[in-house]
Amino acid sequence: MTSPKRAARSLLIDAGRSSRGWSRIGNFIKCPFLFALDQRIGVKLIGAAPLLKGSLGHLLQAHQHAIWGAEQGGCWVDNEWIDDPDCIMLPQDAAFEYCKQNPEALPFVNQMLDVFEDYIERFPVPPAVLAVEHEIAGVLGTKPHPKTGEPNFDLYLESVYDEEAHTFSPDLDITPVTLDCEGHPDHGKPIRLTRRIDLTTRERRGAILWDHKHTSKVDPKRADDAYAMDGGFSAFRILGKQRWPDLAEVALQLICNRKPYRVERPIVPATPFKDKGFARMVWYYEHQIAQADMMFPNPWDWPMAMSETVCMSRYGLCPAAKRGSAMCFYGEAAKNDSSG
Repeated sequence: MTSPKRAARSLLIDAGRSSRGWSRIGNFIKCPFLFALDQRIGVKLIGAAPLLKGSLGHLLQAHQHAIWGAEQGGCWVDNEWIDDPDCIMLPQDAAFEYCKQNPEALPFVNQMLDVFEDYIERFPVPPAVLAVEHEIAGVLGTKPHPKTGEPNFDLYLESVYDEEAHTFSPDLDITPVTLDCEGHPDHGKPIRLTRRIDLTTRERRGAILWDHKHTSKVDPKRADDAYAMDGGFSAFRILGKQRWPDLAEVALQLICNRKPYRVERPIVPATPFKDKGFARMVWYYEHQIAQADMMFPNPWDWPMAMSETVCMSRYGLCPAAKRGSAMCFYGEAAKNDSSG
């Protein structure tokens, strides 16, 4: 199957969050009140500048990698097979189109274009591109164990991909495990988790999943171990191995967005013990979130972590507790003051 006919240079790639990603669970584990601020109240806690720089950086790379993949015969872009490189916006054009839709990003576009040009100078040879900004979805459930035939509980890729026909369809062998919380809107619904993979390439040793991180400081020695403990990378490995059976590793692209520019590509260490219990953990925390919804209808009542080591991370004080917003200090009154 070839990609649908599009007008020349018309495709603008979605490089944003996946539809039901790991960060929501990760925030709940860190602090239920932080989760409530983000997911129930809708407070924007991450500064605009880092978000916008990251969005522009991801977008520029996505368009270049997608063009390379299409030139090589085709690749998955999100969940669409694209084999016409001329339908994809050029990276620079995509960045300015993004700024038209998000004018607040315009002050950062020239800086991120410089970062992108430095990246291309460092890595001018196109890799073998399999997918770009590819959202994969998993569901908790059971499937027959390949050896015993007994139901085996795990996080399973909910779709089966046909790499020759470039199509995908539901995996009918999965019996989903549903949320068990009477009275909750999601009661009885399958428990899903999605991940958007920034880039997938193939090398001699197998498929490589890449996660781009645009940051003002690059420290690979600290980053690889820190990200190894992040549950999102367990999901990358678990679902990625089902998506590409020859998956060799998950890697970071740490891209410094200020001079002197720098790019590091550490491998994220495997965590087999953590990965083995990952599905159970997702089940547990999804039920904890649902129970919190039922126990605390007012999200301002959700419990806080109240821990020095949690509230003060390697990135500094949690934005919910900073003096500028101080929502952990004064609650809803602080939000009203900052917005008015």
